Amino acid sequence: MSELATKYNLIDEKPPFNAPLKAQYKQGFAFYTMRERLPIILTQVIDQLAKDKEQIVANFGGETARDELKAAIGEISKLKYELQTDKDFKSIRSAVGDEALWNGFIEGLGENNSYYSACWLYAETYMYRRLNNIFENTTTLQKLDYFQQQKHKALTNSYDAMVAVLRSIEAFNETSRTPEEIGEFFRKLLKLNLWGNRCDLSISAGQDVKQDGDPFSLLEALDRCIVSDQTLDIWRCVSSADSDDTDRVVEIINDNSGYELFTDLCLADFIVHHRIAPKVCFNVKAIPWYISDVTPKDMQWTLDTLAGHATQPLLSRFGTRLKQHFDTGAFELRALSNFWTSPYEFWHMKDIAPSLYETLRGALLLIFKGDLNYRKLLGDFNFPYTTPFAEVLRGFRPTNLCTLRTVKADLICGLPDGLADELQRKDPTWMVTGEYGVIQFAPK
Repeated sequence: MSELATKYNLIDEKPPFNAPLKAQYKQGFAFYTMRERLPIILTQVIDQLAKDKEQIVANFGGETARDELKAAIGEISKLKYELQTDKDFKSIRSAVGDEALWNGFIEGLGENNSYYSACWLYAETYMYRRLNNIFENTTTLQKLDYFQQQKHKALTNSYDAMVAVLRSIEAFNETSRTPEEIGEFFRKLLKLNLWGNRCDLSISAGQDVKQDGDPFSLLEALDRCIVSDQTLDIWRCVSSADSDDTDRVVEIINDNSGYELFTDLCLADFIVHHRIAPKVCFNVKAIPWYISDVTPKDMQWTLDTLAGHATQPLLSRFGTRLKQHFDTGAFELRALSNFWTSPYEFWHMKDIAPSLYETLRGALLLIFKGDLNYRKLLGDFNFPYTTPFAEVLRGFRPTNLCTLRTVKADLICGLPDGLADELQRKDPTWMVTGEYGVIQFAPK
């Protein structure tokens, strides 16, 4: 690739502390993302669309779909060129309800309105929004999920691990348990759910991911990799709630489809089975997002696939039970909010999406899943790594909240003094490998 021409000079340094992460810092993961990962992802979308062309044409409207698919591929190529040459962000034209929000945001960026000059969070989120905008403005391809195949494989590649997880959960549930035992197993499920976040297609640039072995058997060995573990605080929060309060709701702000969504569902099933809360709500994305993020279609496909599994009764029984939870109202798919696919950090929610904020404010606990949600909690702002978790939220504390995140970007908070330096000496890339994780909690 020829030398990158950017609006601003590239800086051959790590991103400084107390400043937003930006791709102009060549020793930061944002630079690698813009320079390498995102162009590869766009190329893979183009290749997959070309490979599936005849099937898409058959499913989405014949020759009109063929012409629109050809035009869409051309538009994706243009988007890739804009990214690689650090062009200014363009406005979007959309009928999904977020056009004014996005275009107002872009206008407010001023001069910092390109892939390398803007905050990394804004730039990467903008690329995924522009990608979907290409398909929104067709007549036949508006409902095409160009990431669907990768997401499906992320589930079907992990059946053995899923069966092992269900065996462990069923064995626990077979006998009466004390509150202490339920609390201990709940904390294990939080950790299982954390490590399910390793299966992230946006980090693997769309390459197949697979969960092998028996995940429960690995948890104890992985405890050393949890660099901030507040699972006990989370359990104390949910176990001390008034058990007669029928409004107690746990809200999961989902991240990835596939095996990770399966672990979300396992955690939710455990919560309602043991009456930790009578209801769990799932907050998913309204459009295809960051390759593997859950959409309503992904949730339904997952439930149908599990319930219809022909050879493994554990999976089919679990899928059937999950559907019953949705039917009875113990589970709910939240009304879709465009805020989850907006560029805004979470501390803007009260002003940008007040109805969503009020809904979340009534919950017992919010569980934010994954790296992107973590980045939105911190705002891609490079806080010193020992900064307390509650402090980086900048006032966003509508209720008790926690975050389960494997570390795949070079920002973090809440670490003990000296730990980051120790990990850096062991492995200079420790913040982007997904080997380490955090489970952090902030009370209401």
